[in-house]
Amino acid sequence: MRAVLRWIVRNLPLMVLALILALLAWVVAVEEEDPTLEQRYPQPIPITPPEPPEGMLIVGEFNEHVQITIRAPESAWDSLKVEDLTASVDLTGLGAGSHQVPVQVTLNKQPSRVILFEPEYVTLELDARAERSVPVRVQIEGKPALGYLRRATTIDPSEVTVSGHSTYVAQIVEAFTSVSVQDANADIERELQLQPQDSEGQPVSHITLTPDVVNVRIPIELSSYYRLLPVKVVLEGQVAPGYRVTDISVEPPEVTVFGNPNVLEALPGYIEAPVDVEGAQADVIVRPALNVPPDVAVVSDQQVEVRVFIEAIQSSLTMEVTPELQGLRPGLTATVSLETVEVILSGPLPLLETLKTGDVRVVLDLFGLPRGTHQVEPQVVVPEGLTAQSIIPVTVQVEIAVAPTPTPTEE
Repeated sequence: MRAVLRWIVRNLPLMVLALILALLAWVVAVEEEDPTLEQRYPQPIPITPPEPPEGMLIVGEFNEHVQITIRAPESAWDSLKVEDLTASVDLTGLGAGSHQVPVQVTLNKQPSRVILFEPEYVTLELDARAERSVPVRVQIEGKPALGYLRRATTIDPSEVTVSGHSTYVAQIVEAFTSVSVQDANADIERELQLQPQDSEGQPVSHITLTPDVVNVRIPIELSSYYRLLPVKVVLEGQVAPGYRVTDISVEPPEVTVFGNPNVLEALPGYIEAPVDVEGAQADVIVRPALNVPPDVAVVSDQQVEVRVFIEAIQSSLTMEVTPELQGLRPGLTATVSLETVEVILSGPLPLLETLKTGDVRVVLDLFGLPRGTHQVEPQVVVPEGLTAQSIIPVTVQVEIAVAPTPTPTEE
């Protein structure tokens, strides 16, 4: 037993050296197979926005990032993700004012470790949270249409709550918005976005409004000295025979008149606009004079444009037409089974009424047809503006034969 102990004592340094050499050999082998890399992570890591102490708020936007240098085996680098890294700051116990707080970085990926990170500190400002009520002010811009009056504006709610940093809340005197009534001739009802403003009319940031919108109603009424009346077109005369009126447009459809309230009240519910259409064969576009009493005036010399749409009356007509032959080869004759065919035409009545013999043609195209009996589809040629609706019959029998040879005459 003593001999064994003496041998161990005598050879202990060699045994330790052998163990160290074995460990070194293992480390070298591992390092060669999976080398350790020390480098900066390729993208900055956002610092998690901290929770401010109770009753406090962070001034401005917190949008800080940190660059992290990591030491890890190459295999670990290949699988390292942004989610494995966490950066944060702790604001516990801090009061109002500017603070420089340390950044805390955590790496949840073994056997990787953080070597350094930049910056090590971030600067932020804390301010006490405040809340109070301020009035809502709506600025009315522009003027209603001529003859209209703007009545008292209704605002709901008339006050809103502002909350945020006490420094900024103290600056706010009102919640502001604006609305235009330019050329308005009817009530205006809008939901408008509010903006906090200071005493100089400048917007204040980092503030929350509750609510942040306001309902605004502005009554717009017509003055008793004005009246809005539709324009009634009165047609004078008759359009040309065979034509008809299809539509009438008026722009603007209403006009505003000015006068004594009693006189205006006695007016019928319209203003007449006479338009002469005597003998018209096309659309009539005019700016007629409006019929108003002598003591009533049309506001601002409003001009009304009237367009009377006129078109020819559509009708139909049946004609009997003798077919014409074309394309018959020399030396052949053709016999048509019918002397005439019926053509049903449609189009404007005035054009149909002026048709003459020869204006409508029916052609039988015999080009390239040999001897024999054939069913040929007639082709109809009509004047411009008319349409051949149908032809009866739809085909015509034509018999083609050799032309008889002339008999020589005896002298």
